[in-house]
Amino acid sequence: YPDVRDGQFKIDLVFEGQSPENVRTGQTYHVKLELGESQKALMIPRGGFFQSTGGQWVFVLNEDETEAVKRPIRIGKQNPQYYEVLEGLNAGEKVITSGYEMFGENERVSFR
Repeated sequence: YPDVRDGQFKIDLVFEGQSPENVRTGQTYHVKLELGESQKALMIPRGGFFQSTGGQWVFVLNEDETEAVKRPIRIGKQNPQYYEVLEGLNAGEKVITSGYEMFGENERVSFR
C-alpha cells in the first residue's frame, strides 16, 4: 500500500505508448480515483448513530415523522460521507443519523 500522509501519496505512472505532453516528472496532480465499478446501492449519511449502534441498527421514522422505531440493519461498504445499507431499509425511508445518546434503551421514540 502507498504511504499516505496528509491525504496524499506518491505513485509511479506507466503509460501505454507515448506519455502525454503535459505530464512532467515530479509534478503534482489532483485526481479522483474510482476503485471498482459503480453499482446502485442504498446509502445513508454517516453520523453519530454509529457510535451507539456499531452500525447494527438505526431509528427509522414513520411516514408522518411523529415516531421512530429501532430497526436492525446490515452495513456494507463505506466512504467518508456514506454507509451502504445491505439489509433492513427500503429506498425512501428516513432514518435518524445523529447520535442516539438521548434516546436511552428505548425501542420507539415519539416526537411532538
